[in-house]
Amino acid sequence: MHSFIVIDDDRSIRSVLIKVIEQYDLGEVVGEADNGDIGEEIIITHRPDIVIIDLLLPKKDGISIVKKIKDLEMQTVFIMLSQVSSKDIIGKAYENGIEFFINKPINILEVVNVIKRVKEYITLKRTFQTIESAALQLKKDIYYGSYNNEDKYKKLLNHILSDIGIIGELGSKDIIKTCLVFIKDKKLNNTLEEMQLSDLFKIVNERVNNGCKNANLDSKAIEMRIRRAVAKAMKNVATLGIEDFANEKFMLYSSSLFDYVEIKNEMDYIRGKSKTGGKINVKTFIRRLLVMLEQYDNPL
Repeated sequence: MHSFIVIDDDRSIRSVLIKVIEQYDLGEVVGEADNGDIGEEIIITHRPDIVIIDLLLPKKDGISIVKKIKDLEMQTVFIMLSQVSSKDIIGKAYENGIEFFINKPINILEVVNVIKRVKEYITLKRTFQTIESAALQLKKDIYYGSYNNEDKYKKLLNHILSDIGIIGELGSKDIIKTCLVFIKDKKLNNTLEEMQLSDLFKIVNERVNNGCKNANLDSKAIEMRIRRAVAKAMKNVATLGIEDFANEKFMLYSSSLFDYVEIKNEMDYIRGKSKTGGKINVKTFIRRLLVMLEQYDNPL
């Protein structure tokens, strides 16, 4: 769950924004302030994911606060509110580090849509950071040893599957083999969306066994092992969220490899608040893994 701080000298605007965040289940408000000095202080203390901040504030203006926080190299994302329509001032705000801008008087639908875009931006950014981190490690490995492309992808997949706690599962090996089949065949990769699971694993079975259709490694067995592994991964990620909403792995994988709604359902099930857990989608899981691997080839 993303954390928010709301800074505006108008109490009614702060109340509306906080209510919108809570009512639409967009995250958790961890602080609010009515002036720039207090606002800057609570941002540094709480290190929130998102700050919604007015441009013109008593004691210290919004742009100065954004610049200070960015200079501290914090990962906080800023949404700025303002009645000011000057292109120069708005341009200065973007130059100093705001990512999104909302004009006053605020429109609830616009606020909800902007916050959703910001959350997607944060998730994508964290995904790239994880991939870049793994890529840097791969570069070090390449410097000290020889790796072909398949080795690189295997190493990155091992990194991700280890993060979600399934590297020791039998299904993890099948997940890696499946991903490698689709990486090698770009045409096949493009048809993944329309493909039935049974056809998907039949192709994987044939490819990994050199075209032998009667190989011992049955396609149905592959599917069952992967399904069990993905289910365990969902449980592991949900458990991370229960223990700590701010856990980096939870924040990254709960929405990049799974649908967050299903992760939340799984969390409720683990807590005993629901009789049913989250539903897994094996094909979606594989497709999203492949997207992460594609980003390794084309980093930001």
